[in-house]
Amino acid sequence: MIKLNKIKRNCVAAVILTMCLMTAGCARNSTSTTTASGGETTITSGITKEDTDVTHADDAENYRVSITGNFTVTSDTSDGVTQSGSVYTITKAGEYTVAGLLSEGQLIVDAGDEDEVTIVLNGTSITCSSGSPIYVKNASEVKIKSEENSFNEVIDNRAEATEDSSDVAGNAAIYATCDLKLVGKGALVVTGNYNNGIQSKDDLSIKNVIVKVTAVNNAVKGNDAVDIESGNIIAISAKGDGIKTSNSSISNKGNQKGIVTITGGNIDVYAACDGIDAAYGVDISGDGNLNIYTDTYSEYSEEVTTSGSSSGTSSGSNSSTNKTASANTVSYVAASDTISNAPGGNMGGGTPPDMNSGSAPDMNGGNAPDMSNGNAPDMNGGSGGNKAGGYRPGMPGDFNESGNSSGQSYSTKGIKAESEINISGFTINISSTDDGIHANSDSGVLETGEDSKGTIVINGGSITISSGDDGMHADKQLDVNDGYINVVTSYEGLEAMTINLNGGKIYVYATDDGINACTGDGKTSPIVNVTGGYIDITTASGDTDGIDSNGNYVQTGGFVLVKGGSSSGNVSGSIDVDGTVTITGGTCVALGGICETPVNSVNAYVLSSVSFSSGSYSLKDASGNEVISFTVDGSFSNGWICSDTLTTGTSYTLYRGLDSIADWTQESGTMGASRTGGFGGGNMGGQNGGNAPDMNNQNGGNSSDMNGQNNGGGRR
Repeated sequence: MIKLNKIKRNCVAAVILTMCLMTAGCARNSTSTTTASGGETTITSGITKEDTDVTHADDAENYRVSITGNFTVTSDTSDGVTQSGSVYTITKAGEYTVAGLLSEGQLIVDAGDEDEVTIVLNGTSITCSSGSPIYVKNASEVKIKSEENSFNEVIDNRAEATEDSSDVAGNAAIYATCDLKLVGKGALVVTGNYNNGIQSKDDLSIKNVIVKVTAVNNAVKGNDAVDIESGNIIAISAKGDGIKTSNSSISNKGNQKGIVTITGGNIDVYAACDGIDAAYGVDISGDGNLNIYTDTYSEYSEEVTTSGSSSGTSSGSNSSTNKTASANTVSYVAASDTISNAPGGNMGGGTPPDMNSGSAPDMNGGNAPDMSNGNAPDMNGGSGGNKAGGYRPGMPGDFNESGNSSGQSYSTKGIKAESEINISGFTINISSTDDGIHANSDSGVLETGEDSKGTIVINGGSITISSGDDGMHADKQLDVNDGYINVVTSYEGLEAMTINLNGGKIYVYATDDGINACTGDGKTSPIVNVTGGYIDITTASGDTDGIDSNGNYVQTGGFVLVKGGSSSGNVSGSIDVDGTVTITGGTCVALGGICETPVNSVNAYVLSSVSFSSGSYSLKDASGNEVISFTVDGSFSNGWICSDTLTTGTSYTLYRGLDSIADWTQESGTMGASRTGGFGGGNMGGQNGGNAPDMNNQNGGNSSDMNGQNNGGGRR
């Protein structure tokens, strides 16, 4: 087979991003050692350059051959096929092999309720302009097998559907009213000019086949389920969603419907609206590659003129109207190479260093792209303009009430689920003008009458996101337990009411808040909870927060490096909370404006008079042992360090390169600051070893998020 490495307009963006990486001065192909205080624990991290190639799906067009010859249907089943002109109808269970050219004809399956039918495509081309070229009216299950070493094509040549159109003659180029399985090791090209490309009204599964689907609306749709086990799939939607389910009810066997399950394969999705839109959930595991490009990121997107309702669209897809993040970033650069590598080597699923031992790993070289000018990297160059809202019956997925950053009235998310998203494998690249990954939570929205969950759980995999809105947004809860996440650019990087960061490696660049624990249901207290992993956050300059919690920030382990864009320290900066910052384990380095300092925490030191410019920083004890190290790109005023490696009574010196920029003898609690610029310049540090006072209710104001209440917690 031919493996494609696409070189298109996006390669220009790849060059731009590469230049950004060069300016970041990152230390690649190097090995660094960090030693905990006292020299008892050493963590060594090998920083190695990773593969820069994105693996794309093999294109079925590569195997195109001219198909001529008479159309034939052969089978060992007696009297299993009837013919009326150019319409061939399969009426019995069995295996049927089709070959040759069928112009303006149909292959119909109208068998018994318990019949299982296999159609073997062995070098055939079927075109129809009056109905679905392959139309399964009735059967228990139909399997369509593309014979190995064969090229096959199915073209629905009907005029594009309108609001008055029906599915009586089929709603897709390949349309089934029962379970549909696409298998085989051949190549299949499907074109749906009428509405959808491939659709099953029940379950749709894909295994092994090389398939390219181009549709005016949804490319691949299984009303009840879509299961992709293996193969090479290119799904192109000009005006709709790439992969879609629409039914969230429970089956007679008690199984949840509406789930998109991906366990293998190479998959490229190009969609004008959502890349994946699941009526209930999305489960991604195993090994494979998933690349999603929505809206202007997709070179195939056309003007979307619809308000949507009739083809299974979900309600509610709001996206905040004040989004300003540039969405035109690189699409064809590997996740692992869009930033310098974090400690631990391989980003594509390697085991991160132990962040729970109390010793801080070396963070030199673990930096996001050069953001020293305070702005997102210039990645402009995406094709197409904003899609105008209008009216077209039930075509693209969900629809925004207020529009996203590009002003659309419809949803253009990468991966969206009405209830829950679970990712534990795959290399995923998402370029979307709306949220990269989004889980809804709505009251009574499921067909069971139940509330949807609004949860995202990341247990592994490698995920890179370029978003014009949020990188990841869960209406309720976001858990990251392992894996590699790189939000290259976003409005807000990670957003949910409850954010639990328990492991893995996370890099975020945002033009507003890097991590935002927002209000939402009025019952859940927002919280950012860090127990492990490595988290590196950079935000643009201005009224931005590295971490913003409308409740508390709690850390018990891990290493967090925050580079907040603001130096004001009033209502924006490194970490801004409405409650308290409590750190009882791990290390947090917070640079930028000081909104709050830790209370009831391990030892901390506030650097109120220190300016941090680009360079490598190392904190050493009096014996010269390196305790904490990190790298900064850009300029940030003020900061603080809180770590369980800071020992009471020990003297420390902070170096930038070889230059000493601060030194102190650590006392118990938070120390080292007065009049740091927070809330009228009030005392931010508990001098003489005392804990920092709670700054949330001072007379000078409070630290409530001033960037818009509720922070878009209800966006869809």
